[in-house]
Amino acid sequence: MLRALIVKEWLVSLLELRFLVCAGLCIVLGVISVFVLRADLSSRRAEFTHNQSEYLDQAREYGSYRQLQRQGMRVDRPPQSFQVLFYGVEKTLDRTAVVTDGFLPGFAGDLNTNPAVMLFPVADMLFIVAVVLSLLAFFISYDTVAGERETGTLKLLLSFPVPRDLVILAKWIGGYLSLALPFVVALLVGALLISSASDIPFTATDWQAFVMAAVVSLLLLAVMFSIGLLVSVRARSSSTAILTLLSLWVLLALVVPNVGPYLAEVVAPIPDVGQVEREIGLRTQQISDQYRTDWSSMRRRMRGLSRQERSELFRQFREQRAKLQVEVNEATSRVIRDFEIQLRRQTDIARQLTRVSPVASYVYASTDMGATGVRHEERLINSLRTYQRQFVQYVGEQAGEGSGFGGGGDEEYDIDTLPNFSYSAEGLGERFESRMVDTLLLLLFAVAFFMAAFVSFLRADVT
Repeated sequence: MLRALIVKEWLVSLLELRFLVCAGLCIVLGVISVFVLRADLSSRRAEFTHNQSEYLDQAREYGSYRQLQRQGMRVDRPPQSFQVLFYGVEKTLDRTAVVTDGFLPGFAGDLNTNPAVMLFPVADMLFIVAVVLSLLAFFISYDTVAGERETGTLKLLLSFPVPRDLVILAKWIGGYLSLALPFVVALLVGALLISSASDIPFTATDWQAFVMAAVVSLLLLAVMFSIGLLVSVRARSSSTAILTLLSLWVLLALVVPNVGPYLAEVVAPIPDVGQVEREIGLRTQQISDQYRTDWSSMRRRMRGLSRQERSELFRQFREQRAKLQVEVNEATSRVIRDFEIQLRRQTDIARQLTRVSPVASYVYASTDMGATGVRHEERLINSLRTYQRQFVQYVGEQAGEGSGFGGGGDEEYDIDTLPNFSYSAEGLGERFESRMVDTLLLLLFAVAFFMAAFVSFLRADVT
């Protein structure tokens, strides 16, 4: 009997015009999204490769290690393969960083990018599922029970010896399958487009993350459909149900995910980057003044010294300079560490506040599984700071070994051994473990809302 009821509910959904519109919209949006983002990612990969050699050529033209230290080394944000599906936090103009011996390294704006793209959301798979499909789930489920109650077909159905629990279970399964079917088709077509692109190498880990993200997406659809079914059971009319669901969609998909971070800024404010850099400057000013005093004293002492005595003096000064550099690094690290603790606390508060929305939990889970989320950004910035320490150490060693203490050219200026910036994403196990809470929350939401609809239907008045 359950199978017959499921088939009946599924066929009813498939034959409705709204299903055809929703299915067509889902598939078309999914295919266009992957197709456009695939071309964008391919272009960004080519640009990234070209810029790496161009930035190295620019560094060679500086002519001295001191000039390199002042001008810095430019580094591009490495494109991630999963951006073909989930653009994540990289929907910004921040693609290039300048690594020097001072200030916090960060990604500055790319002036070659059209700023108009910032005015509109990226139509990636994340947007399609979290915004479009969540709304379509409500459109499909709003009259599942309320509509049949109005027409009297529900009362007629229950006049037969059909258990209520089977009826509501069949409505959920049949309706959910009609919602999930076009999404699965869109995913399969998207996977075909990705696999056919030779310039976007999806690794085995990427494909595993693809499957995990698909499962999480289906969980969100289950949550939203269960909410729609619950409202349909509780509402006395389909018009009341659709208005209630539209209000809930605005709250869950738009208000909560966007308001949460602003509330976190009020609850746990953090200093801006400029203030942090000023604090670093104040803490290191005394150390820098001592460095300049020692340098002036050494230059006065060099007059009248023999070559051997000068070499010994240079050696002592290099040791002292290395000690001062360690003190500068420690002072800088303390300020950065305090800032990162405050930032992490604010981020955690924002997550906790927004997790009341299943859409927010879905965004956190899917982007981090695809290495395009907040954890990816934190890991990228940490890698950038690690590279800054390598860069400073390299330039200091090379400048100390050579004779170029001024701003002029170095006869032995050679940066072929300059360290390259490297970044590696987290392993799949670490990604899944970090987002286990959000995945379990989605599962809990789906079960809780379905059970609420189930119990409500068992006690509902069908007249």
